[in-house]
Amino acid sequence: MPPFDSSRTVATTRTGRSFPREISRFFGLDKAHTLLIKGAPGTGKTLFTISSLDLLERQTNVLYVSTRVDKNTVHDMYFEQHSSIDKTHILDISQGAFEGPLDVDVPFERMDLDSLLEWLTRVSEASAQLTVAFDSWDLIYEYLAARHDDPPDITAVTTRLVTLAREEGIRTLLVSEGSELLSLEYVVDGVVKLEVSEDERGRTRRQLKLEKLRGVRIGNRLKPITLADGQFQAIPSIKLPDVHPGGSDAAWESRPNTKRKFSTGIVDFDPILSNGYNRGSVVHLDLGADLSRDAWSVLTLPTIRNFLANEMGAAVTPPREGSPGLLKNDLNAVLDPYLFNTYCCIFGTPAGKPSQLDTAEQTYAAAKSVAESTTAECDSSDIENRTSESNDSNRGQQVETDGLDYTSYISYIEQLREQSDGPILHIISIDTARQTFDGQLGKFANYVSLHNDLAIIVTKSVTKFEKRADRVADMHFRLERSGSAIVLYGKSPLTPLLGVGVDRSNSVYRITLTEMV
Repeated sequence: MPPFDSSRTVATTRTGRSFPREISRFFGLDKAHTLLIKGAPGTGKTLFTISSLDLLERQTNVLYVSTRVDKNTVHDMYFEQHSSIDKTHILDISQGAFEGPLDVDVPFERMDLDSLLEWLTRVSEASAQLTVAFDSWDLIYEYLAARHDDPPDITAVTTRLVTLAREEGIRTLLVSEGSELLSLEYVVDGVVKLEVSEDERGRTRRQLKLEKLRGVRIGNRLKPITLADGQFQAIPSIKLPDVHPGGSDAAWESRPNTKRKFSTGIVDFDPILSNGYNRGSVVHLDLGADLSRDAWSVLTLPTIRNFLANEMGAAVTPPREGSPGLLKNDLNAVLDPYLFNTYCCIFGTPAGKPSQLDTAEQTYAAAKSVAESTTAECDSSDIENRTSESNDSNRGQQVETDGLDYTSYISYIEQLREQSDGPILHIISIDTARQTFDGQLGKFANYVSLHNDLAIIVTKSVTKFEKRADRVADMHFRLERSGSAIVLYGKSPLTPLLGVGVDRSNSVYRITLTEMV
């Protein structure tokens, strides 16, 4: 049997669920490692254990040992819909002698602490490579200890078990609810803890804490997890630039809008919001302080793509630390460049370059000149030549914001509206556009409502200005870091925590959201 492969950059179980890469590496380093899995009842220890076995079954024989009722019940409750492991791999010591997938003769009829270790030795000898999970180790110990007049304590028995596992090359998983059994943590090779809590709004937050993994470097000890659909899944960490690339054959598949709603551009998000954002509404996107500079694009980029794909205007003001060039490159990679150059306007001052727009009059004149030039060229172009012409002329509007007042901004928008002949998407990062919109948010919200536009106001700190943005917003969403991952949730409307991921199965990467329950 080949050795366990721990080289995968992303560990997945047979059901396709994400699994913590550090645990995968831990199992791959030494086939004789013992992992202690602890946590209060209901935290997901059993589902984590099953996912571990599901991962290891690819290249080892696995056994799940329990004292739970009977193996049919255990299989129906935990395995049938969530694992490829069949009933023969589930052993219930409370129902008699062991019967498993391996033909093993044992010289005893009654199981106790001593014979358990003897049985484990025999099973190991009959298997090229073996993984055994004891769920829970506390209950198994108590059940077998009751058959002794003077049983050794659980620490002594665990020490013997771990020693045997190292000698025989057996991977061992010990599930425990005994928080007081700290001595066990010094005996085993790895310790993980599953935790669950609720915030003030009743949202469930689960996490896996990596307390000890011998031989494995732990970058971030807290891993957010979910038990959605009755399965353990780790919320993977993502590199935000990964949401941008598109291959040579990349093409964004637009999502439909309705008479009342604009699609968010995210397949998993639209149903949560009953088909998307309301037309004529303002959305407040609140970013956690520890997020990277491109975090704003997680929620906004799919919406920008979708507006342009539907030939509707998009006016985008990236954060000061963001990258307008990255935005342009992404949109041109997954959309016909004609769409960006015709329907998109990016506001922002290039890094290190002073503004050249000193007055509102100059600003309006520049906008009008760019818009009229773009419109004239588009009207005289053959549709088949739009892409090459737009690449050569680089007609996309890019406007510096320094010195840009609110009236001038609206002037730009009206020019863009004439080109798109429809609603406009406004993406406004307050750290860049604070001067433009200071004291104007109420007026702007009315403008958005009157024209059936959509505005997403992006903030990254709690100040009076951000609180004003929240007051005029119809929806308020929060994007923040949780351990090594990123989560999204709605404050208004109230939503569960949603783990943010990236689906790379197609040429255009797309954002995925996983409910954390």
